[in-house]
Amino acid sequence: MAGGRLWPAAAALAAGLLCLAGTAGADPAQKPRPPEIERARAEPATVRVQGDTIYYTGNFSKASSAAFDAAVAGISRGQLTRLVISSGGGDTVEGRHVGRWVRDRALVVEVDVICFSSCADYVFPAGRARVIRADAFVGWHGNERQFDVLAARTGVSVADQLATVPPADVAPGPRAAFVQEALRSFAVTQKDEAAFYASLGLNDAFAACAVGDVLEKRSGYAGQIGWGFSLADMARLGLTNTVYLGEGRYEQDSSRFRQYLVPITADYCLALLK
Repeated sequence: MAGGRLWPAAAALAAGLLCLAGTAGADPAQKPRPPEIERARAEPATVRVQGDTIYYTGNFSKASSAAFDAAVAGISRGQLTRLVISSGGGDTVEGRHVGRWVRDRALVVEVDVICFSSCADYVFPAGRARVIRADAFVGWHGNERQFDVLAARTGVSVADQLATVPPADVAPGPRAAFVQEALRSFAVTQKDEAAFYASLGLNDAFAACAVGDVLEKRSGYAGQIGWGFSLADMARLGLTNTVYLGEGRYEQDSSRFRQYLVPITADYCLALLK
């Protein structure tokens, strides 16, 4: 899960590297997607306010943030109580933009179908409470700290870890330019990410622990795109006040959880970061 398709060109690093939209082993962009998952990747996102609820369907990007800001312009504090979201992820900086708005207004975050990648990293944790609809899922596959985690795990520098991101046929010059631009970008954005989690009183272990090839090496791995937790394990990792609207246990009842995610425990997640 080492960040997916992160090489458009060194000049496009900010757009490419900070969009955690896929995984190394099972890239959902390379497979046919059902319509509801395709809608969750819409660019820009569709954002609307109805009553006390804001509905967000699509990715995170500058264009999606513009749509979001336009939708909430003039909304007074206390007017909204809930965000219903279906998102496959996208730009990490823009994901935190929405997450901070949710946090500042103490909204309940309700997941419809999918909350993956930057949605799970930043918007889901920002809710004062969290609701997962029947058959929906919340899944992780890394955040901005993932490159530090992978470098420490493999015993190399962060620069060397980043150098493995572009395809093998990329020339040394552009590869080096990519690494330098990545390091410059992360010097700013990783501080912002750390500040975001600190403002929530959360450790980001849930978002970073199983990056790399950890999941692929587990028995029973079948090409899932990321990892997820039971409600009890979410609570152990700080994601309290989470409920599932299906009839059974979330990780067993949700058909999409079973299809897209590898279930891991909080203990296993934390042990991976030691």
